[in-house]
Amino acid sequence: MRSSKPDKVLGSMEPPVNHPNPRLFPPAKTDNNETASSDEQARIEWLCQQLLSFCPDPIQAFLYKNEHKEYLISGLTRLPGGYSSLDASRPWILFWILHSLELLGMFKGPMSEEDAKRIYTFLDKCQAPTGGFGGGPQQTAHLAPTYAAVMSIVITGSEKAYKTINRQKMYDFLMSLKVTEGLLQGGFSVTKDGEIDTRGTYTCMAVASILNIITPELVEGVAEFIARNQTYEGGIGAEPGNEAHGGYAYCGLATLRILNRTDIIDLDALLQWTTQRQMSLEGGFQGRTNKLVDSCYSWWVGGIFPLLQDLLYPLPNHRSSADAKSNEDKKGASTGSGKPSSGNESGTKGTTGVNNGGSNSSSIKGSGDKKMNASMASSSSSSSSSSSSPSTYSMRPGLALFDPVKLQEYILLCCQGDRGGLKDKPGKRVDYYHTCYSLSGLSMAQHQYVSDGKGGAELNGPVGGVRNLLTRTDPTYNASPQRVKQAYEFFHKLPLPKTWTERKMEPVKVNMDLDRS
Repeated sequence: MRSSKPDKVLGSMEPPVNHPNPRLFPPAKTDNNETASSDEQARIEWLCQQLLSFCPDPIQAFLYKNEHKEYLISGLTRLPGGYSSLDASRPWILFWILHSLELLGMFKGPMSEEDAKRIYTFLDKCQAPTGGFGGGPQQTAHLAPTYAAVMSIVITGSEKAYKTINRQKMYDFLMSLKVTEGLLQGGFSVTKDGEIDTRGTYTCMAVASILNIITPELVEGVAEFIARNQTYEGGIGAEPGNEAHGGYAYCGLATLRILNRTDIIDLDALLQWTTQRQMSLEGGFQGRTNKLVDSCYSWWVGGIFPLLQDLLYPLPNHRSSADAKSNEDKKGASTGSGKPSSGNESGTKGTTGVNNGGSNSSSIKGSGDKKMNASMASSSSSSSSSSSSPSTYSMRPGLALFDPVKLQEYILLCCQGDRGGLKDKPGKRVDYYHTCYSLSGLSMAQHQYVSDGKGGAELNGPVGGVRNLLTRTDPTYNASPQRVKQAYEFFHKLPLPKTWTERKMEPVKVNMDLDRS
């Protein structure tokens, strides 16, 4: 039985007459020249219009948490046959499932040692002899599954899991992929002789910052490579000259955030490009100009906003306790200290008010709840003190960088599967990838802070009320802020690996033993 569903089934409601569904922007001009893309856009808008019209009152929107949990847990033991094509992405499937479950509140306490052991034992089989992780046991190491494997280990919160990672070999693997000359200098190849792009560079920097293996030689030229990938539109592409794309824009900004080099790109242009990705009627995001809505961009585009919020319009009473150390952190990348830019406190700099509940003076305004006390947020994260660093918040009261309510409505009303899981858009099938990034974007939108016009801030809150509330996710790494902090503190007690520069300076050992046979 689906005990989590409300008594009233939304699908049985008659759509209201002349239901107001205002557009965020004017309709796209087609010049009366119909194409396959414009026809498909019109069809998706019509489908979304029908689904959104079934729920005129936001309080009726419901997140089917129990169904999603059942769908996700089933994937940990048995996958549908269609997933055989993703045999080289097994750490990714594991991460998508684990992160979705932690957003749904499954790992509020420590993960059981039995479950953690199953996870790190499998991932250890994916660890390549040369360092890094492959897409499955005995597969070639690749930066994408390396990121997924490390973040899955971070989610376990197990020191035994942490210790399975060979940091020296990981460092050697990352350095072996670094590009040291040409237009792509500063970037990283995703694998030996693989493509060199923003995605690979982000996964490299994310892994290195958490594992405390960031050194000057590793980060040399990285920020400049990302800056060359910013396009005339303001977004960021895969490599110089490529079209701006939501996934690469997020990866590029998060990389610069880790290195504290966000000054190297035009943030205002990036903000303008990012805000234009929210679809007018649907409320979700597209990944590129003139493309269709896709729920995965709820995170890949939506995740850009908390990073930009703190950089361009910081909220004075919701700054991270890590902000006091920002000057020290700016020194981290250049000195090779390996400190992530966030400092990885429970409240991570780079997110809007990720101080795990905020100050006592703020409130959570959930669509569907008239007002909820800020202590409600403690159900999704542990408490920590926040410093009130003075700053100027120049946005008007109540104004946000995007419309978090419309994004939540798109995810809740247009993307949920009847039996659990979330989908790309209406008419598509559910899958673990879109479940993960839909929930990540939903969490981000729920925890979006806006100015209260009185020197403080208030949380936008969850559409449908506190019953739909998800736990927070770190905007730089997309995992629990507490789990990220725990892993960061563990690895930063360990010494830095031996660099390639240091090895070149070591005297060469000559074997003086002669073959006497």
